Amino acid sequence: MQLSVPDAARLLQVPEDTIHKWIRDRGLPASLFDGRYHLNKVWLLEWAHDKGIPLSMDTGEQLPSLASALGQGGVLFDVPGAAKHELLRACVERLPLAPEVDRGYLFEMLWMRENQGSTGFGGGIALPHARGPILLHVPASFVTLCYPRAPVEFGAPDGKPVFALFIQVTPTIRMHLHLLSRLGRVLQDAALQALVREHAALAPLLERVRSLESAAPAKP
Repeated sequence: MQLSVPDAARLLQVPEDTIHKWIRDRGLPASLFDGRYHLNKVWLLEWAHDKGIPLSMDTGEQLPSLASALGQGGVLFDVPGAAKHELLRACVERLPLAPEVDRGYLFEMLWMRENQGSTGFGGGIALPHARGPILLHVPASFVTLCYPRAPVEFGAPDGKPVFALFIQVTPTIRMHLHLLSRLGRVLQDAALQALVREHAALAPLLERVRSLESAAPAKP
């Protein structure tokens, strides 16, 4: 969905001049056409989320816990791939998706996002996600943890090769941002990082994630 500057200002509840300033000075993604800026809604919301700008998107939908999404997506071991694109494609081929979901399209969305900037989280972990989650039309959100057969260079900010990928698939923008935020929060936990580094199975991972979520419930 394309937004005008006034649309974006209303969505983020800021003056239009602030939107222009963010485009000019803070890298807010926008396209200039016929003298006017146009913004992709998904890209706008993800940019705002990354910059810590408050979002007001309460649509009444029930948001899943990260533990439930990870329980739905599960863990994949020994995923092949010597290069980033090979690994991503192998992960997508193994995701728990319905037969009618176009896996080739999902891979292209993930790869397009990587070409815009690595989703390497740091510490050997990556969080591949598509820019347009609302287009996937899956019945429920899930997060799948993929362990590569061998660490893969991912262009992460810290330069470390990736040994674990959390891939999320969601039907709405709000769920996409919600799960991305929770992943970013729980992956700061040293105990969870250690479990991932040891290629832990699903059960201990879920136990730790539930503990972290119950200790610090996320705000909508």
